[in-house]
Amino acid sequence: MKGKMRGSTSLRVKRSNLIAGVIFLLLAIPLIAGCAPQKETLTIYHAGSLAVPFGELKADFESTHPDVEVLCESGGSAKVINKAITVAKAGETPPDIIASADYKLIPDRLYENGYADWYIAFARNKMVLCYRDGAPGSDAIVNGPRTWYDVLRNDDVSYGHSNPDDDPCGYRTLMVAQLAQRYYHDEAARFGLVPDLDADGLYDALIPGSEHDRGRIGGFNETVRPGGSEEVVRSKSVDLIASIQSGDLDYAFEYRSVAVQHGLNFIELDDAINLCQQGMIGGTNITYEEFYKEASVEIMKEPGAYMPEKGKAIVYGTTILKDAQNKDLAAEFVALLLSKEGQSVMELNGQPFIQPVICDHPENLPEELKGVL
Repeated sequence: MKGKMRGSTSLRVKRSNLIAGVIFLLLAIPLIAGCAPQKETLTIYHAGSLAVPFGELKADFESTHPDVEVLCESGGSAKVINKAITVAKAGETPPDIIASADYKLIPDRLYENGYADWYIAFARNKMVLCYRDGAPGSDAIVNGPRTWYDVLRNDDVSYGHSNPDDDPCGYRTLMVAQLAQRYYHDEAARFGLVPDLDADGLYDALIPGSEHDRGRIGGFNETVRPGGSEEVVRSKSVDLIASIQSGDLDYAFEYRSVAVQHGLNFIELDDAINLCQQGMIGGTNITYEEFYKEASVEIMKEPGAYMPEKGKAIVYGTTILKDAQNKDLAAEFVALLLSKEGQSVMELNGQPFIQPVICDHPENLPEELKGVL
């Protein structure tokens, strides 16, 4: 009997010790984890059209900086810049880096209140018209019998673009429609072309509505030419990709790089309207820069306040905010972007690098970047 009691007592002791050991481990694990070194964080707000190349640069940067986590937030350039301003005004930690699909948004929105004092313009892009497999009229456009604006205007199709108040690709879409109307109809003779009636009143047809609703809410073509084509608006241009791929949307205005990166069908637009070219328009004494400026869209700078945005070639820009928490790391990331490796990443993703890059205030650059330009 005593032997059995001793065995039972020994078993109870072992169980108690095991339970105590488990409890100790459960209590110790959080303490051990808490003692582990915390990674530094580099925060980047960037244009949605930079998501793919910046994703690759993030991976490269983290591989050489194992103690750093790069947090990328993408969206329409105007929207992410406005968010950065809102965060800073609230006394919260702002992003370290801003990368915009329109370099001009950096001085226009960040300089006045001292959030930044330089930009580097580093890459180009162009506007194209993407289409889903089997989109009505797409074969006729690709093979030549019809123009893209004839199909979008007169056929029962849907076409999308991003919101001009959130995303430069949105106001650039509106500019493409304006320039197409001028180039193919209103001022066709100026360029040695025969006016095309399908381009007459094209802007009102494709982008209906009053000035500050136009291009923001979408709708149906209600011009004198019966159509039934539908304008679809999303916050940023990359939001339209899934709709094209699923077949829910027939056409979408995108950057060429986005089309290339996502394997979309796309139609190249004439140089006179694709917001990409420099130099003289063939056979005229008019520069692309002069003609692009004839397009203008009022975009919301802040609630209730609008400012005109004139057409110009698509150029990306980046900066480091003055109140960035990790300026040294930010400078290293921008240096990676500007390096041969970064240039290669951008080129392979359909965003040609500017040679040489342009900086408006090189005297304000971090020391690490002054030797890079």
